Amino acid sequence: MDPTRRIQLIKRRAVAKASLTRLQNFLAAGDLKVNEIKVRLDKLPSILNKYESAQEELECLDEADYSLDREDFENHYYQVEAKFNEILHPVMDPSSRHSSPRSSLSGHSNQTPRPHTSSTHIKLPTIALPNFEGDTCSWLHFRDTFEAMILTIQPCVMFRGFTTS
Repeated sequence: MDPTRRIQLIKRRAVAKASLTRLQNFLAAGDLKVNEIKVRLDKLPSILNKYESAQEELECLDEADYSLDREDFENHYYQVEAKFNEILHPVMDPSSRHSSPRSSLSGHSNQTPRPHTSSTHIKLPTIALPNFEGDTCSWLHFRDTFEAMILTIQPCVMFRGFTTS
């Protein structure tokens, strides 16, 4: 391999490594915002592609063994990618329902969305039920509205002395 070409490839590979290190430093710095994390995460594949193209050419055209360098980069890359995913999609420990996420995102509440468990309580909005005023002409409208709002949710409801199913 031409020594000049070899140096160029090693430099291209070093640029990709430096980009990955900057992403890792960004994550370690804290003060994380969701949109900025997503934008930086989107850059990860291009960093891998840049590294891979230089590394593959080195491995194919040069007699030196570059496998340890590849292994180090891949381990570093997957750690950074895993950290991004851990921040964006925290995984709860199933044995502990009340464990806190490992990190919080600035600009948002300290609690990140957690998977729903049987003990999760959600406050649903109040539904204003229609009133039937006794006008027989409006009975069908009242009944249809009532059934659409209530009976389709709970098929067997007791309401003022009559049961529907």
